[in-house]
Amino acid sequence: MTLLKYEWRKLAGTPALWAFLALCFLFNCFLLFASLWTCRTFNEGSAIAAQLGQRVDADFVEGLAQLPQTEEHLKLLDFLRKMDNPLEHYDSSTQRQMYGRLLQDAPLAASLMDWKLRQAARRAEHLAETGSALDFFAGPATEEANGILYRLFFKALLTEGILLGVLVMLSLTDHERVHRTTAAVCSSLVGRRLWRIKTLAGGAAALALYLILAAASFAAYFALWDYSGVWGASMASQFNTGIFHESKFSYDTYRPFLPWADFTAGSYLLATTALGAGLVAVFTLLAAACGTLVRNAYASAVGLAVLTAGSWGIWYASYLRGCWAVFVPLSFLPVSLWDQTLGWFTEGGILYFIPWQETVTAVVWLLLGGGGMHLALKRFNRKDVEV
Repeated sequence: MTLLKYEWRKLAGTPALWAFLALCFLFNCFLLFASLWTCRTFNEGSAIAAQLGQRVDADFVEGLAQLPQTEEHLKLLDFLRKMDNPLEHYDSSTQRQMYGRLLQDAPLAASLMDWKLRQAARRAEHLAETGSALDFFAGPATEEANGILYRLFFKALLTEGILLGVLVMLSLTDHERVHRTTAAVCSSLVGRRLWRIKTLAGGAAALALYLILAAASFAAYFALWDYSGVWGASMASQFNTGIFHESKFSYDTYRPFLPWADFTAGSYLLATTALGAGLVAVFTLLAAACGTLVRNAYASAVGLAVLTAGSWGIWYASYLRGCWAVFVPLSFLPVSLWDQTLGWFTEGGILYFIPWQETVTAVVWLLLGGGGMHLALKRFNRKDVEV
């Protein structure tokens, strides 16, 4: 425990780390100003839901009709009077046929996709029975607001958390080389075990910094965005699916948001933040293994950046070119998981091939990262140290 405190003290005395943390928070605050117009519309919808409840029924429509009417309210009121439960007539057969043709050159991928869509159809039946699609959420601003929260704000937060984890871990693993104390520390077996302590200290610090940044950033976010009326809204609400086209209410572009669990706005945010912590831990473990083997923070950082950017580039290029034999296995990489923050815990279309793929990917890579770090430490304990 004493050694852990010493490692944490090293981090606490690193000004660059705290400066970067502060810059991350300021950048997240800056992102809030890019969406003020949507924020106002969303807050109006949340206020309606807080007053009338979430489930759109006759009482909800009647209550909305009694509120002060604007042109947009009249359009919304007209839509709500004709609104039904679209999940009751959801049919996955068309999607299965489309993906079957798309993936015909990759039989395994086609088989996995067909199985996943069958599971999604069962989820649609369950959500239809619960009437989840009839939740108002925050009205027409819902889909855009969730895009801002998860595709923009949370993705920035997740990227910052990963960078903080890598910075923390490489700083610790390279500390002795920078201060020319490697030979003295590694002259004994006990000294070499310090790198195991560094992994524990760096991992704990990375998660703590991510959670601190998340708490501060979300506090700023929800100071502007009023979620008081929508925390209990179902993420499967049809207002979260793109049912609108050019501000006209129709089902022409409807595609259901099918989560694998009965997520509300609140529980989905908690699950996403938790999975983000898992992804931060994955990259932190990879940085620990790389830093222990290479023993140079700059070379390790460049290597990780090239490997991550390169694998993402190949994954994305294989998607554009329809090279599914390459795309499918690369879809289980951590960087592919990072790329699709809004699709987590959902059916996910062509990007996911099994239910709960994002969770499976995070767990598998946590195990691989832990195993890789264990092997790196074993090699480090046997290798002569070059000063």
